[in-house]
Amino acid sequence: MGCLRKCIEPGGCLYMCVQAVRWIPVVIIVCAIGWGYYAYVVELCINTVDNNIQRVFYLFFFHVFLILFSVSYYRTIFSPLRLPPSIFFPDKTCVSELESCQRDEQLEQAILSRYVARNRIPVKTRDFARGIRYCAKCKCIKPDRAHHCSICGQCVLKFDHHCPWVNNCVNFYNYKFFLLFLGYGFVFCIFVFFTDLPYFIQFWTRDYHERNLKTSKIHILFLVFVSGMFAISLSFLFFYHLYLTARNRTTVESFRAPMLEGGPDKRAFDHGIRANYREVFGYDRKLWLLPIFSSGGDGSVYRTRQSSVYAFEVRSQPTPDSSTVCTAISNSSNSVSSPLRLGNGVVFERWDERAARYSLLAQVEAAADQLLLNAASDDSEDEII
Repeated sequence: MGCLRKCIEPGGCLYMCVQAVRWIPVVIIVCAIGWGYYAYVVELCINTVDNNIQRVFYLFFFHVFLILFSVSYYRTIFSPLRLPPSIFFPDKTCVSELESCQRDEQLEQAILSRYVARNRIPVKTRDFARGIRYCAKCKCIKPDRAHHCSICGQCVLKFDHHCPWVNNCVNFYNYKFFLLFLGYGFVFCIFVFFTDLPYFIQFWTRDYHERNLKTSKIHILFLVFVSGMFAISLSFLFFYHLYLTARNRTTVESFRAPMLEGGPDKRAFDHGIRANYREVFGYDRKLWLLPIFSSGGDGSVYRTRQSSVYAFEVRSQPTPDSSTVCTAISNSSNSVSSPLRLGNGVVFERWDERAARYSLLAQVEAAADQLLLNAASDDSEDEII
């Protein structure tokens, strides 16, 4: 039993075998790229295409898309996983107290709540029991949107999913590269497919035996099928992740809404399409399409819609003015107007370009609904008056 345990532990023979097997999907992709390079450059452009201008055009854009795709793929694979900041790792005293709880969840949450409040740790998300999320394996308080990956063996910041085709977790530090990998891969396959398609049709409609192009015919036929297959599969992933980015969600959050103190909220981190894309690609648009890290933040702290630093203060005051923004109607015949005011009329905040102006409508609607609920709860007092 001890020998088997040593084999399974990091550095053991079984552990190394499993690590080697995980690289098989990456090797398949690299081999497909290598064969596709030979089939397109040698068999299509050199042996089949006769027009020199067309040949140069094909080779130029082929290599541009290939370089962008390859660099994005490389950075997605080899972007290192980083641990959460040290503030999320409790001290030895707190860890010993947690270990002595003996799975008493209430006592454990009391210890965690006290530690988080004392050290002002910025966590807003909770587990399903509305408690602070703690990883017993990593012995750390999970930052917002972080999850423990059982394959990588650590907590991953802004965990999206573990992708076998890159043998890495898609997370905060490589999500931009992953999107570029999907996007450039899709464009690359579409380009290869449509530039190869006319010769694919010619090989089926003409006899090329006299030109000794049997070998080229086989490569070009397979190149059409492979590029078309990869283009279709990449298109689904690419456009799906564009949608997730527009909503500021991860794959995990799309299936399981983030749990906040007030309950689950699928739009917890949604600040509008432009702000959401800036969070992933950065504020310098010149870097958006380049495989250079430009995401904002450190991957551990995120502002929610409810706790945005740019959120307006909403106040309600009873007044019979007919020009009020929102009116709460009671069950009695007399209606009381309750205006929805933004700010206090004395201090005015200057709009910053990063302000969450795209979520203003949602804030106004939520405040209006809250006023209606408050008015409904005060019906008895209104009737007495």
